[in-house]
Amino acid sequence: MSTGQLPAQKLFTISVKLHTLLLWVCLLGLQIANGQVKFYTQVNEATIQFPQTFQVQYVIENARNVQDFRIPEFADFRVEGSFEDHSSTLIQGQTRKLVESYSKVVILSPRRSGRFTIPGAVAIIDGRKMKSEAVKITIQRTGLSSANPSPAEEVDMESATELQPGEDVTEEIHRNFFLRTEVNKTSCFVGEPVMAVYKAYSRLSTTAQVTKRPSLNGFSVIEMVDGYDNKQEVEVYKGKAYYVNIIRKVQLIPLQEGTFSLDPAEVEGMIHFRKRDAEAGGWTAADYPVSVKSDPVEMTIRAVPVDSQPAHYAGAVGRFTLAVNAPKTPIRQGDLVKIQVVISGTGNLNLLTAPAVQWPKGVDTADPAVRENVNKYVFPLTGNKEFEYTFAAPDTGKCIIPAVELSYYDPELKQYKTASSEPVTMEILPGASKAEMEERNTSLTMNDQKGIPKHLYFFAAIVLGIAGWIFYQSWQIRKIKRQPKPPVAKTEETTPPAPKEFSPDERLSAARDALQQSNKRLFCQEIQQSLWKVIADKCLVTPSALNKQNIAQVLSAKGIPAETIQGLVAVLNECEWALYTPGEQVDDMKRIFYQSRELLQQMQQA
Repeated sequence: MSTGQLPAQKLFTISVKLHTLLLWVCLLGLQIANGQVKFYTQVNEATIQFPQTFQVQYVIENARNVQDFRIPEFADFRVEGSFEDHSSTLIQGQTRKLVESYSKVVILSPRRSGRFTIPGAVAIIDGRKMKSEAVKITIQRTGLSSANPSPAEEVDMESATELQPGEDVTEEIHRNFFLRTEVNKTSCFVGEPVMAVYKAYSRLSTTAQVTKRPSLNGFSVIEMVDGYDNKQEVEVYKGKAYYVNIIRKVQLIPLQEGTFSLDPAEVEGMIHFRKRDAEAGGWTAADYPVSVKSDPVEMTIRAVPVDSQPAHYAGAVGRFTLAVNAPKTPIRQGDLVKIQVVISGTGNLNLLTAPAVQWPKGVDTADPAVRENVNKYVFPLTGNKEFEYTFAAPDTGKCIIPAVELSYYDPELKQYKTASSEPVTMEILPGASKAEMEERNTSLTMNDQKGIPKHLYFFAAIVLGIAGWIFYQSWQIRKIKRQPKPPVAKTEETTPPAPKEFSPDERLSAARDALQQSNKRLFCQEIQQSLWKVIADKCLVTPSALNKQNIAQVLSAKGIPAETIQGLVAVLNECEWALYTPGEQVDDMKRIFYQSRELLQQMQQA
């Protein structure tokens, strides 16, 4: 072989490197044109009920390098927890493309009600300092809670869990651990929203779980909490401070008149006392099983008055406005026309039906498409409901839709009202002629051609260049392969090391330290964080999608056994309940630790 001719193996290596270089150039160009760095602040709710916790997520998309990522200080909120997702892949809602993201999540609880601004975070992204935009939120009170505790108020759990000689255990449990159902009213009209909140109050060290959630027959039910996370709150009831968690919080809309009873909620568990030993003079542990339920609440539902009821009244209760939206662009005969009838306000929006519309002669419509945009976290239910009609434009001339009316009953004023829209007048132009259609099509074609971005020509040239280079190199390789091949020394193939995967013991090291220190709160938090982290890594989901409602379906789709999923949910629930009733229960902590380690092993094997 002449010295001017390269060996086939070396030529192939050079070809691969050149292909890789060209590919990186192409990808870099695509990122410059289409991959723009995004840094934004996202809040899971715009309106939060005091003292409900909420989630703030700072997300960076399409970044190659992120440094010095700093979350701001929150003067008006308490930071209940935070975690970060170093690298994850998500699907953009509009383009449906996969993008790399880096995010930090902060769990906040409000100190007071009002309107606040969530400040943005700061980070150095790809060498440039950037700040996400601030987000405005509203914190409001429902008015259902009893007196709110002062910041200095604390739950006297130590004395409550101590059993002195002669004290009645049943009486102590009844006084310090119970359920309540709060409603903002016990008498209302059919269709008038009512808020109901089921709460658990405790001054004892308790391990418990909800065994029966109330069924609410006779009502349309709207849940006001997404995922009851049993976040610990303190509330004063009859002069004493209790740890409180919400079992269920709903808006109820009565469907018929009569007397109804809201079913109770039931909780079962174990109460952990310290009992004084009169002979030894010390304290011994004493556990007692407990089963409690809330008292049923009687609701009286009255029919709306029949006197002065409008003839076309259809059951709307609340306060509403009505609008009819018509196209603002010119309409030609035969064009497809869309008309929206929009009802806005507060009340039983979810039960409203389309109001009657007097369509002009020649207009033939089908049943409307219905869309709801309501805020279920606000009481009463607030938002709008849209009914969209589609029809072909009739003959030329004026097409008039008279005013549309909606009669509703205002429970506060105790009288009927009528919301009315403005009449709508549309001018129907003659249909386009054949020449106009050809001119319009030609114009659209020219606009499409003019609208091709210049950078697409650049990418087309790169793709053609790569294709030509690959063809040329393939031809050279085939040409050299026909020549005798020199002996090639065999080299041992090396396999790149597999990425490090943390063992269950490594993931639970912090929880083990908390267990040894008998720090129950830190232990439960570490167990929860370790389980959520493994679930996020296993399922490749963003932090905002991590909740107990989604994990069962996502883990099942990943092939995780049902027993493992049930065990994960059970441990998460037990940790959440334990956080509500702080106390040192080392035996329970050991059981939870070994159960969590076994679950992590099962997740890795799956």
